[in-house]
Amino acid sequence: PMVQIRRPRSTETRHRGAAAGAAEELRRRIETASLAPGTRLGEVALAAELDVSRNSLREAFAALVAERLLIRRPNRGVFVASPDVQQVREIYRTRRIIELGALRFGEVTAEVEADLRRVVDMLSPTPTTVDPLLMGDANQCLHGAIAAMTRAPDLQRTLRQTMVRMRLAFQPMDRETDLHSRFAERNLQIAQALLEDRAEGLGEMFSAYLDESEQFVLDHLYERAESHS
Repeated sequence: PMVQIRRPRSTETRHRGAAAGAAEELRRRIETASLAPGTRLGEVALAAELDVSRNSLREAFAALVAERLLIRRPNRGVFVASPDVQQVREIYRTRRIIELGALRFGEVTAEVEADLRRVVDMLSPTPTTVDPLLMGDANQCLHGAIAAMTRAPDLQRTLRQTMVRMRLAFQPMDRETDLHSRFAERNLQIAQALLEDRAEGLGEMFSAYLDESEQFVLDHLYERAESHS
């Protein structure tokens, strides 16, 4: 019978760690708008840049394809995803369920407080004068803090993945529209209210905030689709 040669356990552990590390780095680049929707990811160059094997990078790609952050196109390669209308609607459904629940039942822990203070620092003193990309970073940080209020790692992980996909939907609008400036003041108000334990009424305001944000993103997607038709 054939003898199956297994890699030493330590080698397997390093391989899994390298793949996970590469996936997290790519996830972070998408989250911070360093990778734009539609970008092709060259396997050879990227493996060298991240200092991982091509096998580890392929595993990282597979993980992010499953998270719908990347897409694999036959005979063309791997690309950063561009969320469509249906996916944006799904993203906002997920956000409503998790974030509205967090505001109602969650807790401002020391970790949450630190993130909220970061949001305040990024958007002060006048939110609308902040660079749009920094407004986007503050937005990501605020919603991550709201997710952390659940004190439920699974929900935090789900919302983080959702918000990374949201950043992909936002990216074409970061400089093309006033998306972030429309919500920067409210982001600052939400962070300050949570820090000052003034959560009463936030749920209703936040629900309307999500409705307006979703419609803005969908309108922009429809306009882009019409301009390319």
